[in-house]
Amino acid sequence: MRALKLILATMALSLIAAMPACSCSNNGNGKGGDGGTGGDGSVPVGGLIVTPADVTLDLVSMGAPPTQAFTAVYHGAKKDEDVTTSSMYSLVDTSLGVMNANVFTAGTAHGGTTTLVVTYMTPDGQSATGQATIHVRVHGTFTGPDCAGCTPFPPDSAPMCAAGVAAQVVYPTDGVLLPPNLNQLEVQYVPGTGADANTIYEIDFENAATDARIETKCTPAIDVNLKHSQTPGGCLFDLDQTLWTFIADSNKGGDPVVVSVRATSNGMCASPSVNTMKMAVAEQDIQGGIYYWKSTTAPGAGVGGAIWRKSFGDTMPEEQISPMGLSNFTCLGCHFMSRDGTRMLVSGDDNDSDDEYTDVAMGEVDVASKKFINMVGYVDGQAPGFQTFNSDHSLYLSSNGNGSNQSTIGGAGGSTTSPTSNVFWQWNGDTTPATPPFVTVGNAGEEPTMPDWSIDDKSVVYVVPTATGWSGRKDDAHVFGGSLWTMPYTGNGMFGAPVQLLPSSGDNNYYPGYSPDGKFIVYNHVPLQGTAANLTQCDTVNHMCPNDSFSNPKARVFVLPTAAGAPPIDCENANGSPASAPVDVSNSWPRWSPFIQTYKGSSLLWVTFSSTRDYGVRVRNHVQVSGANQVQCYPPDSAEAPGASHGTQFPDNCQQPQIWMAAIDLTKAGEFQTAGDPSYPAFWLPFQDMTTHNHTAQWTSAVVNTPPPPDGGACIDGGGDCTANVNGCCAGLTCTAAGKCGIP
Repeated sequence: MRALKLILATMALSLIAAMPACSCSNNGNGKGGDGGTGGDGSVPVGGLIVTPADVTLDLVSMGAPPTQAFTAVYHGAKKDEDVTTSSMYSLVDTSLGVMNANVFTAGTAHGGTTTLVVTYMTPDGQSATGQATIHVRVHGTFTGPDCAGCTPFPPDSAPMCAAGVAAQVVYPTDGVLLPPNLNQLEVQYVPGTGADANTIYEIDFENAATDARIETKCTPAIDVNLKHSQTPGGCLFDLDQTLWTFIADSNKGGDPVVVSVRATSNGMCASPSVNTMKMAVAEQDIQGGIYYWKSTTAPGAGVGGAIWRKSFGDTMPEEQISPMGLSNFTCLGCHFMSRDGTRMLVSGDDNDSDDEYTDVAMGEVDVASKKFINMVGYVDGQAPGFQTFNSDHSLYLSSNGNGSNQSTIGGAGGSTTSPTSNVFWQWNGDTTPATPPFVTVGNAGEEPTMPDWSIDDKSVVYVVPTATGWSGRKDDAHVFGGSLWTMPYTGNGMFGAPVQLLPSSGDNNYYPGYSPDGKFIVYNHVPLQGTAANLTQCDTVNHMCPNDSFSNPKARVFVLPTAAGAPPIDCENANGSPASAPVDVSNSWPRWSPFIQTYKGSSLLWVTFSSTRDYGVRVRNHVQVSGANQVQCYPPDSAEAPGASHGTQFPDNCQQPQIWMAAIDLTKAGEFQTAGDPSYPAFWLPFQDMTTHNHTAQWTSAVVNTPPPPDGGACIDGGGDCTANVNGCCAGLTCTAAGKCGIP
């Protein structure tokens, strides 16, 4: 984040200072706020008239904050009485300004709209209320740190520059809806062919409530994939927290802001950008935490991965949450969170370049302590697969991913025999038993997988594929022809009869997840490639299966209302392309945010997913490298390479998946038959590391912080030297043969 020097728009400030605050009001016509008027605009006896009832004030950056005095008149049975000095005044949104008696003074951080509530207590003890609406319109001219000595940018009336000077905006995406507490935004643009080092730019944010302008030079945008020999030829500008607040908080729940980039080649002319982007800001902050798999790379090879988390909307950096210092598990990736954020199920692997299940084990982690509850090694870990918690994490289900007929917990003596198909294992979420029961699901031969438990515990949605695994290997990481099913939970570990929700006719439906209210399921959809007869056919040379669920380039985000007969919805805006002309960017593993919000009268949720789409000119996955198109590759986003050795070299044309997020209008989704696509275009999450491969983001309702250790920190954490004290490792860890605390 770079600091911005705020420079006063001198002409605008002089104009504002020379006149009273701009007021779009009723000019004291006797019709107060809606708290004191009748349906025809008349004021009933006992009502309160607030004047002005609707006012717009202009806030100029670095200027004196505007003020507005209000009057309150009580409409009695016999006469009107001025009660301005004896009334109480309160603002619904106190971040917009303050009331000093009846005088409003705007804050200087941002603009926006709020309601003033005025209350008067009559002599006989009755309460009369009235309201007024206050709009604060913002104006600001700002200068980037590289433009401190730049001459003032030409006015709007300046003539056009020569052809080729105009820029093109490439990010944010047009039509995007952003949360108010995103806190950071990068504007990216491409200079015109006639631009040079002397070209100055003005980034503009404009609508009826906002006129913010940033003068800057081109800060070159660097493609994070250093194997790209081409320079991106783009520019970027970071809006820091102050400037983001000035613009975003001024437009919460309001009309879209138009983003454009003007260019001047000589300080006399000005050319608008060849395009503009519109962005809107939601009404409410997002709450909760995001947990995602970050797989890191070294030059030419994968070096493992870990689970990282970020509490949305605060200023704290992301942090690693998966256990560290583990001797066998250098790659912790596939993970499943309890909705309250206290428990995590995570699978451990080593650093080979495959995704086979033979060297993977799963265990449960206490998130607060970052310690395994029940796994001490490959032998004693649970079988790999997919898992889901109930609402209070007292139970969780796991799929029989590798077709094993037993799972061991707590040593060689702990095992349970179950069928090799049509089951979910059921575990205690706090003290996993050595012999967990299994739940019979469907018919023999079926392999249910990818379960998700609804937040009210009443239902589990899951996938029944036509086939699983490939190249002779048994797993449920690769599924084909998936249908969506649900089964009711009746309590006490018992489930009712399964019901098919969405059948497959060769297409693949997978990674389902319930919305917080249980009314919608988000999932991935891949249309059938070829015919049903070659459903599981794979390219063993390039390790790609066209109909596979595993990081399929054709994966798209779909939403399915759970109401009977509701059709599935292709979220075209969020997917970044229409269904009629899809673009392959692997929109994988969609998951809902934890709380339903409102926006312009509709119910709203957010969905995150990984994608290999381009992030403007910073992460370019769709330019050629050494004459070849980029491809998905490990870690961990290709089909497995059986027998691959540790440290297998990356090809130069590897794509870089990132976490993206989009809003979904649930009200529109429920009325999809006539309403159209309920999704908004997606945006890149700014807190993530763009140099890593980022996947499978999931949400919790809260972020559980690590408490102080009960021993005051005297135990030895993962990776610590325990040669002098073999019994000193923290809970869940053992002093290994290498003399380090870890999992043997």
